Amino acid sequence: MNISKKWRAAAAGALALALVGGGASAANAAIPSGPGFPVNPQPNGSPGAFFIFDENAQLAEQEGRVFDRTQYIFGAMDPVDYLAEVKPTDYTAAGTYDHAYVFIAKPSEMNGGTGSWRAYNDSGFNPATGNLLTPALTLGDLALANNGGIDSVFTEGGEWNVGFAFTTNNGVTPVASVYRTVTIDAATDTYTYQPLVLETGPVEPAADLVVESELVAPETATLTTTPDSTVVGIDAGAANANKTLDVAAFQGGARVELGTVVFDAAGVGSVDVAGKVTAGSAAKLFAYEKVARPAPSTIVDETLSAWGSFTLTETQAKSFTSNLTTTVTASNIFKIVAPANPNVDLGPVRRNQTTAPVKLGQFSVIDDRDVLSGWDVNVSASDFTGQEATNAGHVIPAVQLGYAGLAAGGIQDGVTVNPLAKVAGEGVFGSLVSGAPNSSTTEAGANFDADLTFKAPIDAKKGVYNSTVTLTLVSK
Repeated sequence: MNISKKWRAAAAGALALALVGGGASAANAAIPSGPGFPVNPQPNGSPGAFFIFDENAQLAEQEGRVFDRTQYIFGAMDPVDYLAEVKPTDYTAAGTYDHAYVFIAKPSEMNGGTGSWRAYNDSGFNPATGNLLTPALTLGDLALANNGGIDSVFTEGGEWNVGFAFTTNNGVTPVASVYRTVTIDAATDTYTYQPLVLETGPVEPAADLVVESELVAPETATLTTTPDSTVVGIDAGAANANKTLDVAAFQGGARVELGTVVFDAAGVGSVDVAGKVTAGSAAKLFAYEKVARPAPSTIVDETLSAWGSFTLTETQAKSFTSNLTTTVTASNIFKIVAPANPNVDLGPVRRNQTTAPVKLGQFSVIDDRDVLSGWDVNVSASDFTGQEATNAGHVIPAVQLGYAGLAAGGIQDGVTVNPLAKVAGEGVFGSLVSGAPNSSTTEAGANFDADLTFKAPIDAKKGVYNSTVTLTLVSK
């Protein structure tokens, strides 16, 4: 909320009429007082004092809060109600003054009114009552001046009085005033308000709470429990019929709140104490009513309604724990086991035709390393060379060999056969099977095979050809 300077435009003449027209009252008769209000007088001599609020209508009394001369603040006579008006008739009888000002002055400059104050201005007021409503205290707006005005105030620094004065003789003679002391820091062009001294009242007694020493025989409630159950039945008697009461317990000297219980027409209810009351140890349960003290107090007292004692029992163990230890080991084997027969006959084939698939023979991969980084089995082959008089020296490129990987029995998770076969006479050699990182074949290994094929070139010379195929196990 932004408080506008809505009363600043009122004319001084209108103010004089409103003030003179006010009802007569004895001086100092109604200065706000009581616990939380400024003592009268304040240490600086002011009859009581006002509270300061900032441009957001928030109380600005924080000790040490720093203001500059342009910051808008205003005064009010209540620490909560920022619209609480400053009433001139609280300080002087009606008719004994004709003008109101906001001013700043040294303590020695107070009595000379406008002729001695360092800087001042007309004070805002409520035309309907003649009281000062949200009167502005912005020091930079005190345009009327003597002896250098507001600039000299901030040049000199030190302690000054800031407040509201009610005067006669065109402002020359102050009749009464209410003011605060500020400390100006000349080096930073800022100032702070000195703290108020507030009245104190009688200390309100602390809340009257139910204590364990009040729970003395005879018990006034009958409590029932069932072995291995945490629900406590409460018969609080007819006096507590149809009541909703708070319930708590004492166990081992400690108090624990159990919640709220709605009692039926016979004064019977129940509460679950799971996690709050320990089995095997005596406890005292009590129901109580909360009784709020009259406003403005915020303290709530407790009145004991009924109490009884109980002990939770457990007859069956609900669980047990055992500590387990194990150690995972690895053989640290990483190898490929070749097929039993190292020789494979791909069989006869016509020129520009492809042989039927022939099994390479089962081989195994074992990856049981300490660190499972993954692996591949890569395929390579040498060129086919002629072995007879009819084709001696003739070479058929290795690319004419084709293959397709096969699983031979179950394989573990993370181990895969390359689904892309190499077609005889096309493509390039690559991976046949793979193991993903963090997967193991275990020491038993994983078994694979491969279908091999060969496509004879259209210009191949007749005769027997030999080649070698190599499977290489590599770590990723």
